Amino acid sequence: FFLLSRTMGFCGCLRFTLYLAGALGLLAGIGASVVNSMWMNHAFDSFLDRSQGAEAYNEKNHFLLGNFAPVGDELSGLQLAVVQGKIPEGLDGIFIRNGPNPIPEHGNKKRYHWFDGHGYLHVVKFDSKSQTASYSSGWLQTPRYNYERALGHAYFIGVGEYIGLAGLLKAVFIAPKKMEFAGLTRITSGQANTALVHHAKRFYALHEASLPFEIRFNMDGSFRSAGYEDFGTLNMAMSAHPKVDPATDELVFHGYGAPPLPNLKWGAIRADGSVVNYVGVTTNDSRTPLAHDFALTRTHVVLLDTSVKFEPKRIVDGQVFFFDDAYNMRLGLAPRGTQAEDDVVWYELEKPLVIMHVMNAWTTDDDKHVMMWACGSTAFDLNAIQAMNNSRFALYEFQFDLEAETVVQRRVPSPFNGLLQAEFPTIHPKYHGAYSSYGFVGISPVSDGRFTGIAKFHMHSTGGGEHVASFTFAEGVFSGEPLFVPDANREGADHGWMVTVQHNEKSGETFVVIYDAETMSEEPVAVLDAPRIPYGFHGAWLSEGDLQAHVESWRERDLESLKDRRAACFVA
Repeated sequence: FFLLSRTMGFCGCLRFTLYLAGALGLLAGIGASVVNSMWMNHAFDSFLDRSQGAEAYNEKNHFLLGNFAPVGDELSGLQLAVVQGKIPEGLDGIFIRNGPNPIPEHGNKKRYHWFDGHGYLHVVKFDSKSQTASYSSGWLQTPRYNYERALGHAYFIGVGEYIGLAGLLKAVFIAPKKMEFAGLTRITSGQANTALVHHAKRFYALHEASLPFEIRFNMDGSFRSAGYEDFGTLNMAMSAHPKVDPATDELVFHGYGAPPLPNLKWGAIRADGSVVNYVGVTTNDSRTPLAHDFALTRTHVVLLDTSVKFEPKRIVDGQVFFFDDAYNMRLGLAPRGTQAEDDVVWYELEKPLVIMHVMNAWTTDDDKHVMMWACGSTAFDLNAIQAMNNSRFALYEFQFDLEAETVVQRRVPSPFNGLLQAEFPTIHPKYHGAYSSYGFVGISPVSDGRFTGIAKFHMHSTGGGEHVASFTFAEGVFSGEPLFVPDANREGADHGWMVTVQHNEKSGETFVVIYDAETMSEEPVAVLDAPRIPYGFHGAWLSEGDLQAHVESWRERDLESLKDRRAACFVA
């Protein structure tokens, strides 16, 4: 005001200040009407979509083209032909793959990111005795999906829209009210499109920013949606990679979110649904890290404070999450049963790093060290996940000395380091949180979730390990995540099968392919013809026995529900 008065005079400056206050008041009034009116909110959002050039952008969007393009059909019980080899003896159960699949008829009027599509399951039911397989598929009917289906168009704000000034306006004015208008909250408005977990006869789809979403399977592999589950406790999203401890049958999980603080939480749930603990942690600079995964051992949980940070102000620059090359990654070790944030011991690495997926972790027999293998990168750009970008994930080993409170990090040698990505690690589920002698990763020259081969690594129990074997697919063939499926008749860490969904980008054909994880022969054990299955995220395996127990559990729940309804009617 003082500086303006010197150039405009006191009266001129006063008039300017009043005009400015009036203009700001008018903008605030318009903003309030936009925010509080559902019609105005949608109209303003549509205007911002056009200002972002969403339709033109999506015409060339890598994740809406080729085998990333969504499918529009929902199938049940489609028989798949075995075109090569035989389904291995004992491979009986359902292979499930989750991934984003926007509703095709809703068009592409909103700027799309691969993370934005609705959760869609692809399920293959294997029967080794009859040498048959069937395929079922469909959308997960989350509240978000049902709301947009009813409206007939895309409605909610997605990751792809958080870019530029329009993106900032969407984040501040549009997104929160859209959830409110739909009767949803931040943790019940997700897409359930990322990963899957089976625990205590129940099955859930996971999404980074919401609660676990329960699914009900039938014996033929068909399914229906049950709804979100908070276990009576969760008030923050459960991230996409909870882990079942085979020794305790606990579901150990973590989550992260934007302020209010704390911005990280972890906990454990028993098989009966009761909560062991639920602990909040605030990272040292209060910025929320991209903490997509975590690690579990019999004694500790390992939390990831990565160098990729969430800063809303960077939306204008198109960097909702950005790699802070001045922030060394930290790893927090917390005793499994603790209730106190102060019990977390933080270990700082020497350089910035981001870890997206953990292969495994374990505590050594002498209880003096924790070992962890994970896929990490020294660069990352969430908005540039495409055929080629600056991310180059490789396997790293971390050795934590619990007494000295130090950590040693090494990049695991392999013949493809610097040439191929190593990501989406997988192990025998029996060894989660315990020493596993073998682990597997997908490998690829591209950085968009497609893989061109599989690699196997040997992990040493007290440190060290090496590349064992790897192979690549035929030219032009890409797969999604390669998943380890245990051999029901053997128990070794590599006794099982690598199951993938492969797409030939030259012929357009899709196959479900099974490899021998022990021999790592590039010759498949079995190949099954399949309808087109878009590239997606993570998968899971439910054995025939676990599937039967799951189905029977739902029957029991139905009977209990029926008894409760009858009792309520009797009382009324």
